[in-house]
Amino acid sequence: MSWLELLPIVAAAVLVVLVPGLLATAPLRLAVVTRIAVSGMIGIAALALAGVVFGALRVPFGAWQSLVVAAALGGAAWLYSRRSRGASPSTPVVRSWRLGVAWFVAAVIVAVVAFGEIPAADRISQTYDNVFHLSATARILADGNASSLTLRTITETVKTFSYYPAAWHTLVAAVVQTTGASIAAAANAAWIAVAAAVWLPGAAWLAQVLLPRFAPARVAVVALPLGSAFAAMPYSLLTWGTLYPTFLAAALLPVAVAAPVAVLGGRGRARRRGVRLGFGLGGAVSILALGAIGASQPRVLMTWAVIVAPFVAARAWGAYRRARRAGAIRRRRAGWWAVATAAATCVVVAGGFAFLVLSLGLFERPLKDRLGGPQAQATQSVADGLLQVAAQAWPTGVGSVVVVPSLLLALAVGLGLILAARRPELRWAVLSYAILAVLFALAAGADDVFAKLATALWYKDRYRLSSALPVLGVTFATLGILWLSRRLSSRRPRWRPLITLIAVVATVLSSAVGMRLGGVSASAAVVFRLPDVQADSAVVSRTQIDFMRDEVARIVPAGQRLLGDPWDGSALSEVYSGREPVFPHVNGLLDPDRTLLSTDLRDIDEDPAVCAALDSLRVRYVLYDPHEFGGGDPAGNRYAGVHAAVEAGLFTEIESAGTTRLYAIEQCGPLP
Repeated sequence: MSWLELLPIVAAAVLVVLVPGLLATAPLRLAVVTRIAVSGMIGIAALALAGVVFGALRVPFGAWQSLVVAAALGGAAWLYSRRSRGASPSTPVVRSWRLGVAWFVAAVIVAVVAFGEIPAADRISQTYDNVFHLSATARILADGNASSLTLRTITETVKTFSYYPAAWHTLVAAVVQTTGASIAAAANAAWIAVAAAVWLPGAAWLAQVLLPRFAPARVAVVALPLGSAFAAMPYSLLTWGTLYPTFLAAALLPVAVAAPVAVLGGRGRARRRGVRLGFGLGGAVSILALGAIGASQPRVLMTWAVIVAPFVAARAWGAYRRARRAGAIRRRRAGWWAVATAAATCVVVAGGFAFLVLSLGLFERPLKDRLGGPQAQATQSVADGLLQVAAQAWPTGVGSVVVVPSLLLALAVGLGLILAARRPELRWAVLSYAILAVLFALAAGADDVFAKLATALWYKDRYRLSSALPVLGVTFATLGILWLSRRLSSRRPRWRPLITLIAVVATVLSSAVGMRLGGVSASAAVVFRLPDVQADSAVVSRTQIDFMRDEVARIVPAGQRLLGDPWDGSALSEVYSGREPVFPHVNGLLDPDRTLLSTDLRDIDEDPAVCAALDSLRVRYVLYDPHEFGGGDPAGNRYAGVHAAVEAGLFTEIESAGTTRLYAIEQCGPLP
């Protein structure tokens, strides 16, 4: 599929994301950027909520279900608007073609940088994580269950309920249903749609909320293209992982941060600018945004807490100081509030520590023996990490590739940080940015116990942490450019728009060219490579895909499962042939039947339990290719029984192409 053919699918994906939110927010008076940012978030929340609700009702998932959820939210918004009319400040409507142009250009830059060196629009990320994500999407489409409460049961087959955030998979499934596209093409379209309709407007709205001293329209026109200029987000989570759910959750972060700040942070000029939300509306948006993140990747909630905690602390301290000066009664109340806040903080810290103990088993095995995987190993110094933050030169996750420094962007962010540090209302954001920068540097540059404990909630994964820095980085860069253009045009105000335009174009263009030619695009091409015949370290080859799509779909009857080693690409049989694999991912908690087949399939002639397991799972065919992607499981292949049986010549070859073969299991007779 060509990228030109993908364009209507991308447009449909944008509509899948935005339309439910636009329906839900229709009764509310919101500025354009605010409405789009909130609508994108609501679209994701509606899809995830629909999956849970309709899954519980045993109604097969359909893209239309998010509209039902949106209609319910719209009804609540209508009631709120009637009750609060005249009580909350109205918000200005930005009527400017410049906003649309900035948004479109930013979206194009994101797409070109991310996929510019990938020749086909229906290629997949050939990575460990994506095997599960593709298989999960295929299962949603096949059985209609899109609930986050049960999604993990496709790999934990011993359980009835097992939570895994399904928002990403539900979005891709909805795109497939509305367009008829393949899962691979729909996933790429959904990625572009999330970047364009969730990340970019969210970052622009957060900049408007944090920079009320500037005209909202001007802030948005500057912030939108800057949202495409950071290699750390959205690109790094495409080239590393590929962490689609984390990318979706990170794209939701700006709205999740902006909403509480818009409720509690609006004063004076901020209210006149119309960037403040009423308590009820802002609270609802905050709750929905946090729910959407939880349905995308819950661990990103910790990132949100790190960003917002300094803001909450600053607001609480300011309120306490004002109350102390207001009189005896308010002083006593302030004292009680201080005690309550301290107690709540202790509870949160204790809860976080308890989670670390339970999730990492700190009392079972020393922390120094944990978090040693590829994503956690330190490959540089802490100083190198801090320098990468300062220079906007981010690692891509492909080998040792580090993106060419974006010097103009780094200068804009640095200037914005200096200016923000001089403004009391923005110092909390500087502190949040500094904390994230240090956590990133520790994750990338140290393997000691302190570094592991500090970054354990992010799996000590530098890419999960680096993706959070642009959430505030876009605002700082916007502040730096707007302040500089104001200073340079102080004597000739008419030149200010031109100076701003030149600064934005120079910054974004230099960064985009650097990413396109200096690391990001080439790294994405490696991740999305597609070998012709032999997959080797990739998950699947072109020959395997064609074989599954044509021969497997033709030969294996519908309703039968397909047996194979998931490390050789057979896990994607449902994605390409519509035949459910026995093992849809390379790990999981397997039931006894699957465990037996994974280890003892070669005993099929001696052990009747093998045929009983095959009958129970409705299996009569084996898909085989003699390779293991990524070099295989470093802990040893737990599916060695499949290889042993095939290599012992126990099955009858039915069809082949290249190194891929389809075998029939004839020892057990026809399925009962």
